[in-house]
This record gives sequence, structure tokens and C-alpha cells, in this order.
Amino acid sequence: MDLQSFIQSGLLEAYALGQCTAEERALVERMVAEHAEARAELASIEKSLEGYASANAVPPPAWMKGRILEVIENEANTPAPPPPPAAPGARSGILPLRVFQLLALGFALLALLFFVRENNIVSEKTALENRITGLQQQINDCEQNKRRTDTLRQVVQLLRDRENTRAVALNPATGTGNAVYAYQNANRCQIAIDLATLPASGKGQYYQFWAIEDGKAPVSLGMVREQTASGWQLLPCLDNAITLAISVENNPEGNAQPTEVFRVGNIPAAGG
Repeated sequence: MDLQSFIQSGLLEAYALGQCTAEERALVERMVAEHAEARAELASIEKSLEGYASANAVPPPAWMKGRILEVIENEANTPAPPPPPAAPGARSGILPLRVFQLLALGFALLALLFFVRENNIVSEKTALENRITGLQQQINDCEQNKRRTDTLRQVVQLLRDRENTRAVALNPATGTGNAVYAYQNANRCQIAIDLATLPASGKGQYYQFWAIEDGKAPVSLGMVREQTASGWQLLPCLDNAITLAISVENNPEGNAQPTEVFRVGNIPAAGG
């Protein structure tokens, strides 16, 4: 075999990939030892393969090792079919080997493409989910700020209506402590509570607001929050109430009757 035919036969590529038979490996090593051009071509092929591997190194998926071992085991247990007879005048083994090399390289590139694309899709999906979460948080913050602003606007309107708004000092029912202030507006049928005057509740304790009519059982007007950034809370009123009170409950949803009244105050009469 002349030098150019040898270089173009694909044996150098097969040798670099470790796919030569013993006879082909001996031929390659002899030609490389005898011809500087063959040595240079082999070195160029090996350098190209190393550069490609370095530039496209991608960690294989976890399942690949097991799949490869399974294929190797199946091939080891399967008897190899007899080689087909060579066509007259054909160079035995050279053309099929070249085709096999091209197919192997094509499958490797295709697998690499699918793997990289799958990683890109996962990364894009994660980034999109994070973006959606961030936008939802911004929406929630905007809605919370809007509710707080609406509450403050209503409180300001209630407090400015001095003719119909009554300040109620809810003093300690027993013991000592500062008063909690509520402002009832009969026309708006709203009560504004100054949460800044409300002591923090203990662990497992919740505040419930009550209105009391003369000679009747207390009526719950809802649960009272602890102090918030806005500092105010709005609750409905009871038209004929003469007394307001706050109780301490162990149920976050409240109870039908007050458990422990700790602040109570009479609503001043009109003009008082």
C-alpha cells in the first residue's frame, strides 16, 4: 500500500480511536515508523480528537454508565455472526470500518446535542419559574400595600368626621395598664382601632373585639390583629351598642362568648 492510499484509508483515524485489529495496528505502526508524513498525520488526528473532547466535554447523565455496561454484557453473551464474504477486488475491512467510524461519530454528536438541549430546557424552565415566583410576590406586595392604603384612607375619613366619631378609651378590666383606643363612627358604622396602643398578645393568645347592648349578651365584631405597619384596623359597629370590649381567647378564630375581658370602655353619648 502506497503512502497516500494508506493515509486516506481511515486506518490512522481507527488507530487513534483504538478500533484497529492486530494486523491493522501493526501496519499503522510500521507505516508511522517509516514515513514522517504518516507520523505527522497521526499526530494531527490525535490532537484534533483531544481538542474536540476538551471543547465539548459534557458530564454524561447518571443512567449512561449502567446502559453501557448492559450493552457490553449483552454483546459478550451474543455470538458474533460470521463475517460476510469480501467482494472481489474490494479492500477488505477498510470501507466498512470508515462507515462505522462516521456512524459512531454521528450518533455521539446527536446524543451530545440532545443532552445539551435538555439541559438548556431545564435551565430555561427553572429561570422562568423563578421569574413567575418573583412577579407573583410583587403582585402580592402591591395588593397588600393597596389594602393598607385603603384602610388608612378610610381611617382618615372616619377621624375627620368629628361630629359622628366617638373616641372610646378601653381601660383594663382588672389590674393596671394603658388604655386601648377605638373610634366609633355611627354614620359609617365603622370602628377604627389604634393598634399602636394594643399590647402584644402572649403565645397562643388572640384578641377578639366585642360590642355590648344594654342588658344583652356581648356580640363579636371580629378578631383584632396585633400591631401592624399601618397601625390601624377597621371593624364593623353595632348600632345600639353602649360598651366596647376586647377579650383574650385561645382560639385564633374566636369564641361565641368572651373568655377573659382585659379591656372595656363605654361609648360616649352624642355630644359628649
